[in-house]
Amino acid sequence: MKLAAKKLILNTNTLGRDFVVGDIHGHVSKLMEQLDALQFDIDRDRLICVGDLIDRGPESAEALALLNQPWFFSVLGNHELLMVSGLKYQNSQHKMLWLQHGGEWIASSDPAQWGAWFSAIEALPIAIEVCGSSGRRYGIVHADYPTFDWQDFETLSDKQLEQCIWGRSHFKQRSEHRVSSIDQLIHGHNVCEQELALGNRLYIEPGVYQGRDFIIKELL
Repeated sequence: MKLAAKKLILNTNTLGRDFVVGDIHGHVSKLMEQLDALQFDIDRDRLICVGDLIDRGPESAEALALLNQPWFFSVLGNHELLMVSGLKYQNSQHKMLWLQHGGEWIASSDPAQWGAWFSAIEALPIAIEVCGSSGRRYGIVHADYPTFDWQDFETLSDKQLEQCIWGRSHFKQRSEHRVSSIDQLIHGHNVCEQELALGNRLYIEPGVYQGRDFIIKELL
């Protein structure tokens, strides 16, 4: 699967609230329970996911179905990338890695659904940008952001785009650097039991597949 510097820019939500959630990993029922507790209104509110909709949980097909909902948005995660690369493009290394890390659910799915799933995944952006009601600008990227300026996004190299999907170095180093031209960047991928703020970056992947609750943040 060829990566492209695709960014989705969402207009400010003038009707309701915007939220961002960590990796879903096939736990849709739990997600909906937590959204209900927040009185999430599908006619007014929007939910943005940091990617990794699928694998490791019991509801991967249901997670992909969220992409059909007008109130739901997501960036591309490494698990979606592995699925398309392994199944559609027959990358044997990616297929094996995917199956080893939660992709075995595909064996009980209907292959007639795969084409629509591939199309939906390949349409996902690597980045989403949205402006909150306060004027604060947020960027959402699955794993990491490789440069120090958000304006560099459209010119990222193939290797840098891969870092957006796979990167762990800034997280492991607990780097406090700030990315300019954006107020806050929000990532998943890297598991931390509680949200972790580093510079102007926020990590919100607690590992729901390990039994923890989702971190769901309102964008103000």
